[in-house]
Amino acid sequence: AMMMGVSAFLPTYVQGAMGRGAIDGGLVLGAMSVTWALPSIAAGRLMVRTSYRLVAILGGLSLSIGCAILVTLSPADGRLWASVGSLVIGIGMGFCNTTFIVSIQASVPWGQRGAATSSSMFMRFVGQSVGASGCGAVLNMTMRHLDPGAVNAVAQLLDLPTRRAMAPDRLGHLTDVMAGSLHNAYLLATGFAVLTLVIACQLPARLSPTRH
Repeated sequence: AMMMGVSAFLPTYVQGAMGRGAIDGGLVLGAMSVTWALPSIAAGRLMVRTSYRLVAILGGLSLSIGCAILVTLSPADGRLWASVGSLVIGIGMGFCNTTFIVSIQASVPWGQRGAATSSSMFMRFVGQSVGASGCGAVLNMTMRHLDPGAVNAVAQLLDLPTRRAMAPDRLGHLTDVMAGSLHNAYLLATGFAVLTLVIACQLPARLSPTRH
């Protein structure tokens, strides 16, 4: 769930560091939304034939690979590379979310499934908040470390007319500050993804919707 909060920073990178428009930022984030749905369907079919742990591990691996792609982003890269990272993260979210919610529901009696599902959803919201606030804190701290005066000016990068009116040296400096700060935020996201993979490996082996 922390990765859901992290995903909010993708349009910021595309618009602020790469100099693209809001449509480009939305398309990059949309890649995650599209691929999230398809792996969710596939996860339901796959876990019946294999196990919760295998599907969750596949999801954790996808999250880790997707975050690693985002760590390698640079302002010179196009939106395609950012979309690839978003797409792979979406695959991981689809696998993990379906697997965890189904395994939680299957681990309790019928009379407790409502409480188990609502508890899972509540923790998902908590995870989103922690992920977004954690990466936001890293983003702000890195900006203040690189250039305290750039914290407020960086917002100008998101406005294309203001961005185009900047002097080249000023634009280059602010772009480097934002890219470096988001790089550290994606490093934290990679840590979240690896933690998800470690947790997935701890799921009991051979359990599935057909084997409780």
